[in-house]
Amino acid sequence: MTQNTWPGGHRHAMDQSQHERWNSNNWPGTRQICCRCKGETDRCEEDEIALESGEGPLCVECWRQSDEYKLGGDS
Repeated sequence: MTQNTWPGGHRHAMDQSQHERWNSNNWPGTRQICCRCKGETDRCEEDEIALESGEGPLCVECWRQSDEYKLGGDS
């Protein structure tokens, strides 16, 4: 998966409002789409939810429906 460029060309922390602004101007940019339901995950590459099998990225709703979640696994 190819990463989007960072604002100003360098990786740095952003507050939530800066992140939302960046995402809205660079769609799909840093936004991810759930591999199961095709909805937005509300996450980016650095905090994505993936199963131990490597399946992902997942939204929270689909992760909660997975056997891994039901058996007490962590992401």
